[in-house]
Parts: sequence; structure tokens; C-alpha cells
Amino acid sequence: MSDIPGGVDLAVVFRRPQDVPDVARDVIEASPKYLWLQLGIHNDEAAAMIENQGIAVYQDSCIKQTHQRLAKASVLKH
Repeated sequence: MSDIPGGVDLAVVFRRPQDVPDVARDVIEASPKYLWLQLGIHNDEAAAMIENQGIAVYQDSCIKQTHQRLAKASVLKH
């Protein structure tokens, strides 16, 4: 992630929960605003490490479903 020009705003992870602590190091280095762990992915240890760096963490949630739900509720404006 640190090689992406202009930085990263959102990191979405599709890895096994036990792999997330290793991913967390890359996330912290890239310093995005948000880390999103997809459905079925939950790791409190990694989330705490990342949140301690001021990065918001969402766990065990599908970003597409969440976006659709919020858009339907008129929370997001297109």
C-alpha cells in the first residue's frame, strides 16, 4: 500500500482473520483513514493496533451492502 501514489484513504481486507495482524503493519505504514474487514473477518488484536494509530476500523461487514443500505436511507448523496 505504501507504493500507491497519493496515498490510501480506505483499505479493504479480504484475508483470513488470523492473517490480519500481518496486514495491520502495512495498513499502519500506509496510514489510511479507514480499514474495512469484510464479512467473516474479525480480529480485535489487529483492530486495536490500527485504532491506536487513529485509523477507523470496521469489522465483519460488507462494504457494498453497507453502502447500499446507507444510500437507500438517503444518508449518502450521489
